[in-house]
Amino acid sequence: MSNCTNCYNGCTEIISDRCVKYTGIDIPELGIQTGDTLSSVEQSITTYLVSVLDGSGVKIDLSSIDICALVQLYLPVCSTCTDISIADIAKALIQAVCDLQEQVDALVAQFATLNADYTIGCLTGVTASSDTHAIVQAVINKVCTLEVDLTALALDLDTNYVKIIDLDTYIAAYLASIGTSTKYYNKMIPYTVVEYYGSLTGNFDATGAGLVLGNWEKIYLCNGLNGTPDKRGVVGVGVTDGTMLGGVMPAQTNPGSSPFNPTYTLNSIGSTVNATTLLIGQIPNHTHVATVTLTDPGHTHTYKYTNDITTSGPAAIEDGVVTDTSATGAINSNTTGITVTVSNAAQGGSGAHSNVQVGLGCYYIMYIP
Repeated sequence: MSNCTNCYNGCTEIISDRCVKYTGIDIPELGIQTGDTLSSVEQSITTYLVSVLDGSGVKIDLSSIDICALVQLYLPVCSTCTDISIADIAKALIQAVCDLQEQVDALVAQFATLNADYTIGCLTGVTASSDTHAIVQAVINKVCTLEVDLTALALDLDTNYVKIIDLDTYIAAYLASIGTSTKYYNKMIPYTVVEYYGSLTGNFDATGAGLVLGNWEKIYLCNGLNGTPDKRGVVGVGVTDGTMLGGVMPAQTNPGSSPFNPTYTLNSIGSTVNATTLLIGQIPNHTHVATVTLTDPGHTHTYKYTNDITTSGPAAIEDGVVTDTSATGAINSNTTGITVTVSNAAQGGSGAHSNVQVGLGCYYIMYIP
């Protein structure tokens, strides 16, 4: 079926386009040359227009353009890239943009995670909702501070502490430094009280100080002189005034747990006597048993005559019993009393009892630098 209706009305002669010669200039871009038939020229122009419409016919020289790897990934494989269509370029750009969008979306999600609230711990100058930059800067600041502290710690350890590898060397050097000295204080810990059971003669002066010319130099008897505690007659007990640090004291020794628990301070004496006298309120509740004595010096009973008893003669009645029918009518009585004596004598002499623990006498000495 022809698309042409009455197309040739008025034409005196119909000439085929195949019979008409193109006399124009050559158009290499369209493949048209002088002398081509009009039909071939039309076909070339039509083909080009169709390719332009779908983009396949528009060629772009990309040889002088720096194409990024992402776009290059989606372009047709080419060596010089001088004959790439605009359609191919458009497709490559669209796919590259889609890839970029996916990457941007992933980055946005990562940023959302990074910018979520942080657990800042020991960081300063920021809050949990601070942005990532502020958090990272706070971390950098903390690391720098730690570096300074660690450097100071390393210097302190290197200066004030002995490495295990150097311990033997230091001990040997110390032993060499004291040489052949026989001074006892070289073997003692300062301000530490120790028991001593040896002789004092020739070792200490009248104040209890070790003689400088002997081996006891800088060692003192703990008699309250020369800056020593007075250990005569007393034993040591840990202070309970809190200066010894530590946790809560046991109830058996804590002054706050019982009025009988004394508060000991350094160099204080908790008691001043070695004997205790009990008061009434300190002895057990008790009762005394009284001693009762009954004294009966002897007695007699009263008796009398009576003639009222029907007998052959008069009768004697003693305690209601007829004992003698021949007695006279005289009345005789004798009375006596009973003496009761109760004894509840006081006991005790209000004396004190010894309150001294068993001990072993010794001297106490101390090294004072």
